[in-house]
Amino acid sequence: MKDSPELAIRPAPYSRWSRYCVFSLYALAALWGSVQIAFPDSAGLYFLFALMFAIAATSWARLDALSRSKPILPILQMLYFFLWPVGAVVYLVSRSGWRGLGTGALHAVLMSLAMGITFYATFFGLHFTGLLDPRYYQQP
Repeated sequence: MKDSPELAIRPAPYSRWSRYCVFSLYALAALWGSVQIAFPDSAGLYFLFALMFAIAATSWARLDALSRSKPILPILQMLYFFLWPVGAVVYLVSRSGWRGLGTGALHAVLMSLAMGITFYATFFGLHFTGLLDPRYYQQP
């Protein structure tokens, strides 16, 4: 009876999808680092990435709350969508207490590192292959 499958605790079905949303946030941050140097003047890409970041962050918070059986009200989801950098910290603090500040800071640093690494890797790769237009990084 001790090893019975009925007594096993299974993770909520939403928890796997919330992890995918976090992975997509990191992938977007890494891709955004490359896009910034490859297409520096593209307003459409800036808008597209802002939209994808907001969708991924809002989906993460919604799915994480559902996996904890504490759904977020639809109006708060909308506010979260428009203010997701602040909303993520507020959600983490409401979910984990003050430890959420540390979790939020850790994710901010790691996403910034992912973005910076891909930014400089793309910059040096394009520079040394001669594909980067020098007028984007020279002083006037």
